[in-house]
Amino acid sequence: MEGDTCEVGSKLKILHNQSVKQVHFDIGDGLYSDLLTVSPADLQQFTLDNIEMDIHLLVDDPTEWIEESSALKPARIIGQIERMGSQKLFLESVDGYGIKGGLAIKIETPIEEIEKDVLGPCDTILLLAIPVGTTGSLFDIRVIEKIKELRKMYTGKILIDGGINLKTYKQVLEAGASEAGANSAYWRGDFNE
Repeated sequence: MEGDTCEVGSKLKILHNQSVKQVHFDIGDGLYSDLLTVSPADLQQFTLDNIEMDIHLLVDDPTEWIEESSALKPARIIGQIERMGSQKLFLESVDGYGIKGGLAIKIETPIEEIEKDVLGPCDTILLLAIPVGTTGSLFDIRVIEKIKELRKMYTGKILIDGGINLKTYKQVLEAGASEAGANSAYWRGDFNE
């Protein structure tokens, strides 16, 4: 979620030193939300060989960002559906690069906005638990019911993003999520306990 490549480099060095195996990059274009970050092309200057990465596209028309994102060879490319033309085309395009595709929805977006015919080919569905493009925001408890609702119709991975600390991490896993990502709490050291 960084707008400065120097900050990205500093944080990546810390992650490498801590032997972290997975990182999640939020990419924002300042159009979908106020979030304006480094681009996938900016990330090419870093050595990311020993770390599995996700690219989460919080951008206007995520399909247009797939080619640039794929050059990083991420494990997953996840796009917000709210400004996506075709969910099926997005997932097919990501798959065309040999990368797993995912869809993301913000807390206000109903689960029903995810098209039923993409649930099978979709590797991961990301549910935001905080407002789009923010960090350090409080966990929105409404995501717990969304996890349960989604789990009734979807057997793939459910990733929760935002507001994650030790307590909320346990809550989302108990509700049926597969994984969760932390930003602020991680950098504060909350997971070092």
